Amino acid sequence: GGFYRMGESMKFIFLTKDYFNRHPSSEFSEMLRKSDRPYVQLTIPCNHQLWAVPLRSYINHEFAFWSNKKELCGLDFTKAVPIELKDIDTTHSPIIRRHEFNALKGKDYRVTQRFKHFIKKFDHAKLHPTLPDSKVILKYSTLQYFEKELEQKKKIKLTISKQNTTLSL
Repeated sequence: GGFYRMGESMKFIFLTKDYFNRHPSSEFSEMLRKSDRPYVQLTIPCNHQLWAVPLRSYINHEFAFWSNKKELCGLDFTKAVPIELKDIDTTHSPIIRRHEFNALKGKDYRVTQRFKHFIKKFDHAKLHPTLPDSKVILKYSTLQYFEKELEQKKKIKLTISKQNTTLSL
């Protein structure tokens, strides 16, 4: 549990062209398309789902983890995407600006907690779609395409309770 070192749970990565081909803009219009955009790979411990969160400039909302608040640079949680290991381009690694790297280094736990908090906000927005904040989240967040990956943690609990019922018979 708890704290992770940079490089164990949080790495800077590029996504493969194949990943973008499997997620065409016609179906995933809010997904960021720049193939040379660096992402940070996060593992959410509760369901071991890998997520890639893009580094962006000019972020105009608060659903981010800032690496440079003055220039509005950071990790944009609204554009996070679920990935598998095969989706990581292992042929080259992103070059991250020193100050951004330093701002994120060692913050794995805080970044993961903030992302989990954003997932809760997204779930809340779905329950209350008419709230002004909700409209923005539901319209622009890539999480809208990945309900299945967000559901997983609930499914795991369900399976366990079913097994327990079988055992008690």
